[in-house]
Amino acid sequence: MGFSFSQRSKVGSQVRKIAAEQIDAALDDIAASEDFDDTVHELRRRCKKIRGLLRLVRPNFPDFATENAAFRDAANALSASRDAAVMLETFDALFKDEPSETRNALRSRLEDNVRRVSRQEDRTGLLDGFAEAMASARKRVKHWNFDAQGFALIEPGLHDTYARMRKRLKEAEKTGEDEDFHEWRKETKGHWFQVTLLKDCAPDRLGARRDQLDILGEYLGDHHNLAVLDDGLEALAGPLDETVAKAISCRQEDLAKKAFALGRQLIVDSPKALVSRFEKFWKLLPKDD
Repeated sequence: MGFSFSQRSKVGSQVRKIAAEQIDAALDDIAASEDFDDTVHELRRRCKKIRGLLRLVRPNFPDFATENAAFRDAANALSASRDAAVMLETFDALFKDEPSETRNALRSRLEDNVRRVSRQEDRTGLLDGFAEAMASARKRVKHWNFDAQGFALIEPGLHDTYARMRKRLKEAEKTGEDEDFHEWRKETKGHWFQVTLLKDCAPDRLGARRDQLDILGEYLGDHHNLAVLDDGLEALAGPLDETVAKAISCRQEDLAKKAFALGRQLIVDSPKALVSRFEKFWKLLPKDD
């Protein structure tokens, strides 16, 4: 059925089916794996999609905390090599047109870090462990039970995630702190997943919103990657050269400006108004397939 609801009835069954399909696809990714880094990227992406689904039903899902932690921990176990690679990619994107002796030295540190993390990994063991976690989750999914039906199952989760996204934007705007930007990013991504799950209700309207959320997520993701790069470089090489620190800061400021401009447009509705509008879209779905 893909990563979206296809009908108004049997919503709990659709949640279970969507989750099961993502788990099955993850196990297929492992079985067909030829490149570890590409496989890890796909596996982490599938865990994020499942967690996005779980957050939509969170208020009506008694086992949310347990299941969310299971998929979070499974993804985090694969994060070391990906995080090291992202730091190098972020550095290269920032300084691709500005080679210098200082920057070349820092890049060498980042390359060494990627190789060090790779040497320390038991890649076969990591994939085997992830597969075991997914196989266990696959057995649990069919027993997931929810405390509501129909749109009522997803309504509070949609409301709460969007409300948190609005709140986090305002906090980031007030403080300018990297951590607040990161929290805003997480809630934006959560809302993006939920809009994606509902996209078949109104493909033109919700597709456009999803695309805008995707752009916002890219701005905030790049902002976060720069914060991680800043911390990572200091850990690897000590206090940053002033020109390097300024380049990171200036790029973050530019991304923040773009993110706020777009983000404000995406939170003009109150949570109550957004949920009311989405419920009308929901009624456009067929009652049964």
